[in-house]
Amino acid sequence: MKCLFRMLVSVLGCSFLGTSWVLSSTKEEGKKVLRIGFFPNLTHSQALVAQAMARRGEGWLERYLPKDIKIEWRRFNAGPSAMENLVASVVDVSYVGPSPALNLYNRTKGKDCRLLVGAVKGGAGLVLQRDFEVKDENSWKNKRIATPQYGNTQDIACRAWFKNRSIKDIAFLPTSNPDQLALFKRRQIDGVWTIEPWLSRLVNEAGGKIYLSDDDNWTTILVGSAKFCENFGDLKTALVQAHKDLSLWIKDHVEEATKLIQSELKHQTALDFSLDMIRNTLQHIHIATEVEPATLQKWVNDACAVGFLKRENVVPLSGFMQEVSKARSVSSTVKPADVSETSGKAVEPLPNLSRRPMETSNQRLKER
Repeated sequence: MKCLFRMLVSVLGCSFLGTSWVLSSTKEEGKKVLRIGFFPNLTHSQALVAQAMARRGEGWLERYLPKDIKIEWRRFNAGPSAMENLVASVVDVSYVGPSPALNLYNRTKGKDCRLLVGAVKGGAGLVLQRDFEVKDENSWKNKRIATPQYGNTQDIACRAWFKNRSIKDIAFLPTSNPDQLALFKRRQIDGVWTIEPWLSRLVNEAGGKIYLSDDDNWTTILVGSAKFCENFGDLKTALVQAHKDLSLWIKDHVEEATKLIQSELKHQTALDFSLDMIRNTLQHIHIATEVEPATLQKWVNDACAVGFLKRENVVPLSGFMQEVSKARSVSSTVKPADVSETSGKAVEPLPNLSRRPMETSNQRLKER
């Protein structure tokens, strides 16, 4: 694990020297690509709805961005993978859980990863085999509990929950969500701490039961690399405003959002999720955008408690929150324009835009 982060920090150092940057020009009419990471999970509802809208030619995010910007989505299975790609400049921003984002922030001594806005709270929990009865602490002895990936938000939450209750002799098995379902069906694991839609699938398809729901903690936030925030402030502001407005739209148009999410999940996973299952899931997650530092401090405390972070190496959250603090001190005037005429067109990225200010894009954003 230490070798992995040495490698990541090495890559980070290279990006600071300007040798690599994702937001890039294209050969086609000088267009630029903004790459956004996401997971094909219901707790990434804004990302799913935005993509579904774009596929039918009604791009939501595109209406807020300059016309010379093309959005490219990058799919990940869990947070640590997304953050490896953020630090390596494979994506500019990403929807992700707070755990891997804050881990990257601390591992780079506060040099990288900035919170942009909140996305979803809740939608996570622990599912057990139907016949697993928890009577006391001894009931957990030698049980096998799967999490999506070592160090991701659910993994830290799971380990901390058992640690805080002094429950030992638990085997934690970081396993991808699709594999969790298969192992659970074969009864090779006793429980799974994960997020929607996998919670519902474990119940509906594998006969599991929800033992506890983690409804109050942040499940998904939107973060950006430090270099993206520093070099493309107007673009960042426009993206955040688009995300906030889309969050409000989802809350006000639940049925239409449900259908869009169903469509996008099928496109991303080739699986059919029923509308009833998605409706039920949306009742257990909370679309939210305003993040307070105290809500993230809990993760820091949990990560230290389970040994994922060393207390002496923890970096103050002020750097992680600095973009949010800036946004709160300035009222946004970004308004949506008509659907971008570039929406839906394929473009190819070119490197090294970081050396050239995006003057045209900034001017357009100010005009809006």
